[in-house]
Amino acid sequence: MSRTLVYSFRTNKYITQISRAGIDVFVFGKLKQDLETFRRLIEKNRPEIVLGMAEVESSSRFETFAVNQFNLNKINRQGRESYSLFVPPEISFPVTTNTTNTFCNWTMYKISEIIQGMNCKIAFVHFNGKDVDRVIDQIKKL
Repeated sequence: MSRTLVYSFRTNKYITQISRAGIDVFVFGKLKQDLETFRRLIEKNRPEIVLGMAEVESSSRFETFAVNQFNLNKINRQGRESYSLFVPPEISFPVTTNTTNTFCNWTMYKISEIIQGMNCKIAFVHFNGKDVDRVIDQIKKL
């Protein structure tokens, strides 16, 4: 069992650098299809932490909530309004209470639904490219 299962998106131009540091990264390309594959990985590996990451131009930050919103629509009409995300206690990035309604939030929300009832937490970091080495260090500490 791997303690941490890491995922990102095909638009993340640092995946190769992160992989070279010895971190396996699942890459989402087609969200719905890849979510099913990722669900199977979670069930097989039973990680303690699922960590999502995406590059941003603004400052690096850990997310604190996944909301039931994708663009102008609900992700799950019968679903909860939000899920609290795990923020590692030893993080070196600020946390935000602002939420997004993009692909990042969609995956956070759907994965939160998947791990309900499991002994697993989900965390998500938006990182600026200048902080990629710090992100790698953070992942290795989990």
